[in-house]
Amino acid sequence: MGSLDYRVKIRFQGESNVVETHFTLIPTPVATTANRVKKARMGAWRLEAQQPKNAAFSQAMVLARVERMLYFSGPTEQTLRQNLVVRLGEKACRIWMAPAPKGVAAHAYLAEVAPGLLALNYFSGAFTQGDVASLEIQLEGFRLDPGVAPSEDGTRLLRTLKRLGATPAEDSETKDSENAEQIVQ
Repeated sequence: MGSLDYRVKIRFQGESNVVETHFTLIPTPVATTANRVKKARMGAWRLEAQQPKNAAFSQAMVLARVERMLYFSGPTEQTLRQNLVVRLGEKACRIWMAPAPKGVAAHAYLAEVAPGLLALNYFSGAFTQGDVASLEIQLEGFRLDPGVAPSEDGTRLLRTLKRLGATPAEDSETKDSENAEQIVQ
């Protein structure tokens, strides 16, 4: 299916040191189903850590924070096409933007890595709440096979940005509706 290679710089609240590491996002194949009416069209992803030697941090903890900020899906009404092209290896990719809500100090840019398929190209953010103080994610390169499918949960970045921009009252309403959905399912 291929892979996307990322570099991450993360600083946790109360820490002065920046943790720098690399990981690979690997799209998984579309699940086969016995449903004859509507076939599955979306796969998933898995992250593989590239743990540096003598690292004094938990790679799993870093990946858990980073996964919330990833995007591997098609364009949505919340993504905006930009008049910008960036070269990633041999491929020229059109850039899209995922706007951050007002009050969120973050920038997210997506690269069109295949026709109709966007992947996180660059994310930068600084946060006053939570366990992460600052985060930077950069796509360094990718190799994708033809016909790779978007991830079913590929728009996590958009949901995370929306949650970061929510007021405390809106955030509790979102959590209540998510809990209700989990109970129903």
